[in-house]
Amino acid sequence: MRFRKRLGELAEDAVQAAVEAAFSPDFVFRSPRHEGGNEVTDVLVLFGDVALVIQAKAKTSDTRDPTAWAAKNLKKAVRQLHGGIRALRTGRVRYVSNQRRTRVLFDATEHRFMYGLAVLHHDSPPYKAGDLVSSVTTAAFPIHVLSYSDFANLASFLDTPWDLIDYLEHRTDVLVPTLDPRVHEEEDVFEYYVDRFEEIHAVRARGRGDEFTVEDARPTAEFWRGVLAGAIDVLPGRIIDILIDRCHDIDPDLEPLEVGGERIESGGRSSHAIIASTLAAIPRARRVALGKRAVRLASGVAKAQCTDWFLTCSRRRDDCLLYVVSPLPKDRRTERRGELLRLTSLAKSYCRVSKAIGITTTAPGEGGGAEDYVFLERPEPEPRQEIVEAGRELFGELRKRLVDK
Repeated sequence: MRFRKRLGELAEDAVQAAVEAAFSPDFVFRSPRHEGGNEVTDVLVLFGDVALVIQAKAKTSDTRDPTAWAAKNLKKAVRQLHGGIRALRTGRVRYVSNQRRTRVLFDATEHRFMYGLAVLHHDSPPYKAGDLVSSVTTAAFPIHVLSYSDFANLASFLDTPWDLIDYLEHRTDVLVPTLDPRVHEEEDVFEYYVDRFEEIHAVRARGRGDEFTVEDARPTAEFWRGVLAGAIDVLPGRIIDILIDRCHDIDPDLEPLEVGGERIESGGRSSHAIIASTLAAIPRARRVALGKRAVRLASGVAKAQCTDWFLTCSRRRDDCLLYVVSPLPKDRRTERRGELLRLTSLAKSYCRVSKAIGITTTAPGEGGGAEDYVFLERPEPEPRQEIVEAGRELFGELRKRLVDK
């Protein structure tokens, strides 16, 4: 490793770190290359059906006029964004890689929405990006231009994939047309977004023909206002962040499970990537709610020394999440894993959803947070009456569960 990196490379490092803080390292790919071997972009983010193509530029301490520097480098960044998205859409990129997931097949058809982001690390008077480089506003895909300081602050608040993507999409369709913001003044845009969260989301939904009302947006709006006011502690939600990171810690000594005469192998890297993607899709407001429930559950299990759980489901997302805390010690892990699989399978049938994640953790004092995961995905038929009755007995009425609207 070189001691002295060029400033541009340091800027890319900083942008990558900010992006990973929001998306987690699973979905961030540094300097992907196309089939000819040339770099496609500085940083590529792939999550769900979105590809975020990022170019970073940093100003040295030279005496050049900062606005002239911004114009020159923004023009270059926009040109590179066009080239990067063209390479992605035309199939010239076959694989991307990172340390967490190693080599990943890239399929452009899975990422219908491609956005460009130019991050400029520089000091200058505020300016409108479109005034310096007209192609920022005339490109066939959305291009966002932010200072590094503003982007890093955004990513520190909107620190889950869908929270940040949601902001960028509403920035494209509502915030930029309404406010015509200047670079270095994103704080004003963000405050406007939070203050008028319900209205902004309803306006975009109407424009897209979606059924989404002001009332649908209100719980999330109140959450973000509480965070900015210092009235809501986001720390409990870090439990979900930890689960995402730890789901890649695959124990090579895990034995297959025998359930109902079927031998089930422990999942490899690809199945854990699916689990990470599903958990990462949980926005911050819901992560906090889930984290609070997880803390209360762990406390109760530690006192009662009896396995307990909670179940959340969403028909809109067609999935459910079962979180189990078990007092069983390490030497009974196989029993704990089998119980998790059976409970998750029942929860999936009871909720009548296509996807289910089950997570079990050990209670405080029993090894401290060792996790096992299961992911089930298949169409779910109408459950038999005995399944409904067993599910109701174990999990309660679904209308009483935490349901994310």
